Amino acid sequence: MSNRKKWGDPGSCVKRVTEAIVISRGARKVIVTIYPDGVLGLRLSKHRKEEQVSAASVYRWAVTTRVAHEKWEKKQARKKGGKA
Repeated sequence: MSNRKKWGDPGSCVKRVTEAIVISRGARKVIVTIYPDGVLGLRLSKHRKEEQVSAASVYRWAVTTRVAHEKWEKKQARKKGGKA
């Protein structure tokens, strides 16, 4: 039998209550759960529905967003006649 912890085993995931607030039926804190195999669970406090996403997808989204913002900043600087 393997020593690897399964999804339902106690201690197999880490939960953290963040300071991030989402306005949905009142102001709710975001709770993040890190599961084995790089899966993140996101839910609002006092809600049961959890959204799950891979850590790789979150990383790709973050990089894509940063690059798009940098391109936008350069475009704005060119419009104003400055250099980026």
